[in-house]
Formats: sequence, structure tokens, C-alpha cells
Amino acid sequence: MDLKSATGAVITILGLILFLYIIVDGVQKGAIGSKDEVSTDALLTILAWFMILGGPALWFGETPAIIKRKAGR
Repeated sequence: MDLKSATGAVITILGLILFLYIIVDGVQKGAIGSKDEVSTDALLTILAWFMILGGPALWFGETPAIIKRKAGR
């Protein structure tokens, strides 16, 4: 496993762990985020989604087929 693939695996796994933590924390508090301001858990949710989406691209080294077709390549 090369460095790029290992980095992608770590990013993906950390993103999943972070996302699951946020879900559990949200269930305990009753909500994720706040109506009045941008909260830390809302920002962490966004970060976790980017990690979950971007990590596999590094891990597997390939763009998903549906995105390739839509890009026309």
C-alpha cells in the first residue's frame, strides 16, 4: 500500500468515526447545530462529510464511474 492510498484510508476511517460520534452526540443533545449560530458540531459534520467523500478518492485512486461519465471523459 502506497502513501496516498494509506492516507486515503486514514481520512475515510477518521471521517466515519467523527461522523458517528456527531450522530451519537446529536441524539444525546437532541439536535445537531444551533438555530442562532454556527456551532462546532455543525462544522465537524461538514468536515466529516468531506473526509468521507474525499478519502476514498485517495484510497482507491479513482473517480467513481458516474462522475467520469458526467464529466465526459
